[in-house]
Amino acid sequence: MKVTVIIPMYNEEENVVKTISEVNTILKTYEDYEIIAVDDGSFDRTFERASIAASENPKVKVLKHSTNCGMGKALRTGFKKAEGDVIITIDADLSYDTSYIPKLIGALDGETDIVIGSQYMDGGKTEDIPKIRLFISKMANKIVGYAMGSNFSTVTGVFRAYKREVLDSIELDSNGTEINPEILSKANAIGFNINEVPVTLGNRKLGESKVKIKSTTISHLLFSFHEKPMMLFGAIGFILLFIGLISALYLFYQFIMGNLDPTRPLMLFMVLMILSGIQILIFGFVATQISLLKREVYIVQKENKFLRKKLK
Repeated sequence: MKVTVIIPMYNEEENVVKTISEVNTILKTYEDYEIIAVDDGSFDRTFERASIAASENPKVKVLKHSTNCGMGKALRTGFKKAEGDVIITIDADLSYDTSYIPKLIGALDGETDIVIGSQYMDGGKTEDIPKIRLFISKMANKIVGYAMGSNFSTVTGVFRAYKREVLDSIELDSNGTEINPEILSKANAIGFNINEVPVTLGNRKLGESKVKIKSTTISHLLFSFHEKPMMLFGAIGFILLFIGLISALYLFYQFIMGNLDPTRPLMLFMVLMILSGIQILIFGFVATQISLLKREVYIVQKENKFLRKKLK
């Protein structure tokens, strides 16, 4: 078994040497392994320091993007070059301790295809994480997890172990952090088994966080709406329908009291709200059917890839 660890990096000159060194120390217990550092368009000395580490250790490979494309693109670049039977992804800032890597690999038994390092499941912990960031992270995992229809406690984290066949079976599109729930969604849709193991998430010790809370939150919300359109269409549709029904009840009350004026604007407003609410709910239903159809497409893609591989 060959193990590949992929480390996406962006302006991590303070962490790159230490991260590669610690990952390498852990992987020495395996007969065959490789470390792939993907420099995602850094403008500091990340690539230079990673290249020095690669020149000193043949197990280390360094890939580089000319511009910053996002975590998703960096991971996809690493996946294409990975040669391992088991592929680990981990942050460059060591917020997840590298000592958990063997635990993730060990949990990839005969029936498990993906193992998530989860700080939010029973037994998992967080240390020194700013309260606002922690709250946003927990809410994001709950919302995205609900949209995916999964019972996993952590769906947005990058610290995971994959069997190679999982990544060979799905088409990935995301360039940002939403690639992490995208992988789970598509893998789950085509029948791969996913489990979690408890880990500890700490705050970075060196450098600044590259996570942009606003853009990350927006991307995760968009992913959630993409996975479960009724979260958006249903909410808007029911609100409009509710407003329309309240208006209708008020007008009915005015009618009973004999004070109803059929020409008042509220009549038109009521009709517009009810019709708009019903129409948006119908859009949500149609979008949900399209979302379910996509899952069938994922299965067909997996079968086609398997056939092409078998023919080769």
